[in-house]
Amino acid sequence: MKFANLFLAIAVVSAFFGFVTTVKADTIKARCDVYPKGEDRATSSGLCTFSQRQGAVSIQLENGQCYDLLPVGDRLGNYQDQNGRPAYRQAGLSDNGQIYRLANESIYVYWDTEPYRQN
Repeated sequence: MKFANLFLAIAVVSAFFGFVTTVKADTIKARCDVYPKGEDRATSSGLCTFSQRQGAVSIQLENGQCYDLLPVGDRLGNYQDQNGRPAYRQAGLSDNGQIYRLANESIYVYWDTEPYRQN
């Protein structure tokens, strides 16, 4: 009986630390450019934090603005923002990043943090 309890405890601890490692692995520093809808000039550009967990996406800008996108339906790239409005992931940056189209702006997320890389 003691062996079973010990095994269970080890399994629970391993699962917990595995979960923590997994969650941390899908959050990265990136560079984000924010464009107002219909504009071709970014109103802000800087470092950001990009997180993706179980299909949900979170983009936290340097200025504290956060965009939380939850997946909608069965089609990949369809989201709903924190205000219930539709949002979409769009191709266009190849392997360099992702584009998110929201109701009032577009966010270009680049994996390379240049020119904001910190030493």
